[in-house]
Amino acid sequence: MPGPLKAGDRLAKDKTPRTKGAPAPKRPRKQRPGLARVAGGVLARGIYRLALVGIVAAVVLGGGVFLYFSNGLPSVAKLRHYEPPLETRIYADNLRLIAALGTQHRIYVPYDRIPQLVSRAFISAEDRNFWTEPGIDPLAIVRAGLVDMTRIGSHERPLGASTITMQVVKNMLLDNRIDFARKIKEAILALRVNRAMSKKRILTLYLNEIYLGQNAWGVAAAAEAYFDKPLSKLTIAEAATLGGLPKAPTNYNPFLHPRRALNRRNWVIGRMRDDGVITSAEAQAAIASPLLPKAAAGTRPVPGAGYFINAVEAQLVQMFGEKTTMEGGLIVRTSLDPRLQTTAMDAMRDRLEAYDHEFGFYHGPVTRLNTTDLSNDWAAALAKQTTPAGLRRRWRLGVVVSETPAVAHIGWITADNAAATHTGTLTLAALQWGRPLVNGHPGPLLRSVGQMLKPGDVIMIDPHKPAKGGTVSLEQIPVVEGSMLSMDPETGRVSIMVGGWSNRMSPYNRATQAHRQPGSSVKPFDYLTAMQAGIQPDATILDAPFTQRLADGQLYRPGNYEMSFLGPVPVFYAIEQSLNLATLHLVRRVGLANVAANFEKFRIVHHMPLIYPAAIGALDTTLWRMVRGYAALDEYGRQVEPSLIDSVTAPDGHILYQAPDQSCANCMDGSASQLPVLNRPGARLANPDSVYQVIMMMRNVVEHGTGVPAVAGLNRPIAGKTGTTNNFNDAWFLGFVPQMVTGCWIGYDTPRDLGPNQTGGNVCGPAWNQFMKVALKGQPVIDFPTPPGMTLARVSFGSQTVTEAFKPGQVPGSQSNLGLVADNPLGLGGPLANSAGQSAQHDFNPAADGSTAGANAATPAPAGAPAAPASVDKSLGGLY
Repeated sequence: MPGPLKAGDRLAKDKTPRTKGAPAPKRPRKQRPGLARVAGGVLARGIYRLALVGIVAAVVLGGGVFLYFSNGLPSVAKLRHYEPPLETRIYADNLRLIAALGTQHRIYVPYDRIPQLVSRAFISAEDRNFWTEPGIDPLAIVRAGLVDMTRIGSHERPLGASTITMQVVKNMLLDNRIDFARKIKEAILALRVNRAMSKKRILTLYLNEIYLGQNAWGVAAAAEAYFDKPLSKLTIAEAATLGGLPKAPTNYNPFLHPRRALNRRNWVIGRMRDDGVITSAEAQAAIASPLLPKAAAGTRPVPGAGYFINAVEAQLVQMFGEKTTMEGGLIVRTSLDPRLQTTAMDAMRDRLEAYDHEFGFYHGPVTRLNTTDLSNDWAAALAKQTTPAGLRRRWRLGVVVSETPAVAHIGWITADNAAATHTGTLTLAALQWGRPLVNGHPGPLLRSVGQMLKPGDVIMIDPHKPAKGGTVSLEQIPVVEGSMLSMDPETGRVSIMVGGWSNRMSPYNRATQAHRQPGSSVKPFDYLTAMQAGIQPDATILDAPFTQRLADGQLYRPGNYEMSFLGPVPVFYAIEQSLNLATLHLVRRVGLANVAANFEKFRIVHHMPLIYPAAIGALDTTLWRMVRGYAALDEYGRQVEPSLIDSVTAPDGHILYQAPDQSCANCMDGSASQLPVLNRPGARLANPDSVYQVIMMMRNVVEHGTGVPAVAGLNRPIAGKTGTTNNFNDAWFLGFVPQMVTGCWIGYDTPRDLGPNQTGGNVCGPAWNQFMKVALKGQPVIDFPTPPGMTLARVSFGSQTVTEAFKPGQVPGSQSNLGLVADNPLGLGGPLANSAGQSAQHDFNPAADGSTAGANAATPAPAGAPAAPASVDKSLGGLY
């Protein structure tokens, strides 16, 4: 018998012999498949074939679609070197942000400076598979497609399936349209971007490019806009708030929709916990924290700084071009002092306001409320009024609620809050300043309030400055304008710039753009020329009629402001009292061409015409040029270049511009008696000895002469000079101490008379004084150092005794008799001689003036000489 079957044995066919006659065993009948089984197999084979055909068709179709939509797509290469448009940020000297230039508020932050907390908040909220996906998320796309199919015909926004990479493509390579074709292009480009650059680069682009509301582009700008913080200071809750914004920046804006923003934030926190970014405990603490958004302080305006900022912007455009200035993300540090800028703006506005109340008249109401608004709810109607440009911070819009002949009742609100109402009065006496002018002078006194104010009139008031006879004062924006400029003469850094009443009202910068006649404020450069010629401060010159034949054959006959002559006067007294005739006689002696050379070297003008009226201010210049020239005097003749910008830095920290280095060689050696040796740029324009003589004479101007109103109460050495043009059209005062030079101009944009006796000292002096009292508070009292070899001596004229400076070899009183003879306007004069008949020493090469050779010596006019004849020409040159 065969043994038992073993593993691997085959079953053999049964070969057992059959018995003869025995029936053969029946074979089992084959089981035929049923109809269902046959049908199922056919169907399966059909489905398989269809699927195969479908796959092939899909591949072919997909390839066709890919080729179709790939055609004309933008290259992803530019993303490798992409530099997003960044705003240029301008800072004051105390690092306060004062302006941002550009169309988009964006602060670029490189990858290594973006906190992981922030980047992972965005990844958890927007694209959890960012680090592993190929640029698209196929499952999310399928899910979005299925959901969107159910929304066909509805107005619901399609469900998003965009990855971070796709959002970068959408924002930077494509437009923001939402349609099928654009989504395919977006996916194709996302695959290409993912192959072309690293995930870190893609994430950096995304976090700096994404718009997050509040005009904030990128996470750094958003952190500032919503929480007034840098990225490094954000908490988990704050990072999650920002991470929730890309889906819908407006809908989840915490300022506009705090409840939605809170829910969205908490959802992002939950995702961060699930992704392991934060712990459960941290998530619970973050969810429990309040939303607490804090609007960024941003570019808090500095009063009047718009003129300075515009000047900086113009300089940046000149240096770097328009595109770099507006999109290059420059970091600009300037010399602006916000505290002094506010002080200067207040000083100028106070002065213009006071002038307007003295010489102006009421311009009428800002607008009017109708009778219904006035009687129903005047406060609500007032709150809807637009704040006029140029309204001072302490002023308010008020409405005349009612009036009687003797008093007007005024209502106003606080900070546009209709619920916070106030009432006050304006009496007839408080309105008298605003009565109309008659022939340029205030007209008859008002007899009733109703002559000026009517119920419903919306007016400007100052509730903090009670007027005489009223609880508020009536105000208005003056028509008269003014400018002020101040700088450090050692470095040239401009600390303040006032270009007018309001930059919002008029961007025209009267400090840099207004070309006006400077009048007598140019006279220090006339007297500097005389000092360079060897004339002593106590030398005698003639204050007597001056005539000069002009090119057209006419005679030029100027006069003094007082229309009188003093005869022989010392040089120091002539500049102190701003005597035109004495100055012109001096100019004729030293040569008009030499005076013109100084005007041009000190850059008062590019070219001074060789006419005598120009020597006393009948030429056009700007406050910027005048302050620059005076700064050079303050620096003892060293050329000074005004500077607005300290440095400009690129976004990567590379310094693009640095103001020239300024240092001092002997400032720390205790040599207080010596003139500092300055290691600063700037050509030598004049000998320090001659400049110092002029400085000492300019001190007399403010201590005894026309500049007295400007320095009241300052009690320190100050040098300055007034300027008043013909017909009192322009008023100037420029003055300096060793550490600061400041200039002021006041006048009308269209030149016209400022009023009788409105001289530079009377008009500009008070504004200059108000500013300098604040600017110099706490500053050391520094005298002007006497250059080595020079001596100081007391000299007198009449009852006045002053201290003047003399060069080595000069003897006080030695030029008291210069051999003056009667003036012959058409005669020729010899060189200036001293009392010994020797030629005076000078530090420049004298030249003829190009018209006449100079004045003959003249005999002094007797005391009490007659006034100038009626033919005196006062239309050319300065007055005072």
